[in-house]
Amino acid sequence: MKKPVPDPPPFDFSRFKTSGTPFGPHDFSGKCMFNVSEEICAEDALVHACLLLSCLRASACDAAEHLTANDHALVVGIAQQAEMAKALVDSVLAGFVDSGRRE
Repeated sequence: MKKPVPDPPPFDFSRFKTSGTPFGPHDFSGKCMFNVSEEICAEDALVHACLLLSCLRASACDAAEHLTANDHALVVGIAQQAEMAKALVDSVLAGFVDSGRRE
């Protein structure tokens, strides 16, 4: 059976790269101490962001166990925001898997 519409080509994520993005504290001359490097594969950057968000959530949940009620609520809120951000990153990465990027 012939398809009326062919399958789209696999999504080529390798053409998307990061741009240099400074972040974090500055030294006395105003230069940022940290930087996301240019030309990193965006998929690799998303995978690493997902790992960082998992660590953030675990740290916040662990810290929340040792706090007062109000502080506990604030830290649990941080953990929930990290979980939501991780879900978004996971969803983007899953879309790449579905589009044939990974085997």
